Amino acid sequence: MSVGGYYSDNICLAPNNKEGKAVATARPDVSVTGRGARGNVNLQAAVEYNSLGDSDLECETGQASQLSNRKSFIPSVRFNSDYELVEEWLQVDAAASARENSLNPFGPPGTGNGRDNTNIVYDYTVGALLQRRLAQTANLRLRYAYNEQFNDADIYGNSDEDRVEFDLDTLPGQGRFSAGLGGQYSKINYEATDFQPAFDNELSNAEFRLAFQVLDSWQINGLVGEEWNEFTSQREDIDGSYWDVGIRWTPNPRVEVNVGTGERFFGSTPRADIRYRHKRSELSASYVRTLTLPRTLRGSDAGLVDPSDPFGPGFGELPGDLLGNEGQPTFIGNSPVLDERFELRYRFEARRSSVTLSASDSRQQRADDGSEATFSEAGVTFTRSLSSTLSANARLRWYEREGQEVDGGNFGGFGQDSETWVAGLGLTRRLGNDTTLTLAYQFLTQESDFALNNYDENRVTFNVRHAF
Repeated sequence: MSVGGYYSDNICLAPNNKEGKAVATARPDVSVTGRGARGNVNLQAAVEYNSLGDSDLECETGQASQLSNRKSFIPSVRFNSDYELVEEWLQVDAAASARENSLNPFGPPGTGNGRDNTNIVYDYTVGALLQRRLAQTANLRLRYAYNEQFNDADIYGNSDEDRVEFDLDTLPGQGRFSAGLGGQYSKINYEATDFQPAFDNELSNAEFRLAFQVLDSWQINGLVGEEWNEFTSQREDIDGSYWDVGIRWTPNPRVEVNVGTGERFFGSTPRADIRYRHKRSELSASYVRTLTLPRTLRGSDAGLVDPSDPFGPGFGELPGDLLGNEGQPTFIGNSPVLDERFELRYRFEARRSSVTLSASDSRQQRADDGSEATFSEAGVTFTRSLSSTLSANARLRWYEREGQEVDGGNFGGFGQDSETWVAGLGLTRRLGNDTTLTLAYQFLTQESDFALNNYDENRVTFNVRHAF
């Protein structure tokens, strides 16, 4: 349980006529893990209350008035479970989540503070997995899943998805060659909103995979396939043949490198994934160019959040921070998106100090009208233990948003380029074995080509957290 609050000298994020205000916060969170012979369950949940949502504060400037959506309660939920109904044959599973993201990724941030630019995404998935070993040489996998996603903001609308996946692969360890067949079909239905009529997208593909284990540490892999898609696009071709070829290098258990390239209807598809883990350090870097959906980006874990500890100090997060954005930034709307994404994370931990570095760059293009946007961010966080009960931290973050609308596009007035810097200092003191006290200062400044989105803010945060 965490209780506390913060004082902001510019609660409306206004370019002038700043107004100061104190906001109270409270947040219970819980983590539950269950393991059994035939089933598993995991739950991590929190809900944060802030007094700003119920206040009579009126912001005349600094907010996108057409997107006003202030919240008193910000949830964060991750739940997944599975149960084996028939041993080595049939498994059922369920998952659910709730997370906050910015309503307009180009506008003033609504990050964990109940300000107007806030959307809450709720979704759940239920599925069944049929898998069976065939003749001791292959493994058959057939899965069906149904997913629904609800957005608190009407501008996005709700949607549901039916997905079927099929895989038939040779068993590992049968020789240097391995092969497989796979395919999937997905249909997504979108409800009508004030900004779009009801419509649906269909994505399907079938492929043949082949891999050759050259050495214990070297593998060559590739695939060829065909895809059939139905969605609105400015391109003449949105389906057809595709291929990919790459290598996998694992010189030891601490290092794994996967690189490759391929071709799809939208062009080349280079990819890279590098992971390194040592006793005191951890590094991961990835690059991919693929087709995805805004509903997938909004409902995903943020790239700079540590998924193993979402409510404690995450990857670059600090004790006492408010619940932040958990979805990836993307366009307003539901058109499929071509996403070229780079992500980097590095963490080093010494006996009394730790440093985390994180960066991401996502260059997106809408399929329906060709509008483009770039979402970039980078940050560094340093923590130092000053004594057995006292620690200090410092951080610096940078965000950049750029939007480019094509003639006749649907990008609307939401394409304000902006650059944001956030700097902070904090102290955390341990009071007994289960209680911590945090005091922090943060300075935020943003420059934008939209005058009302230029602002500075000084914030002081106080927080007490007790674990049961």
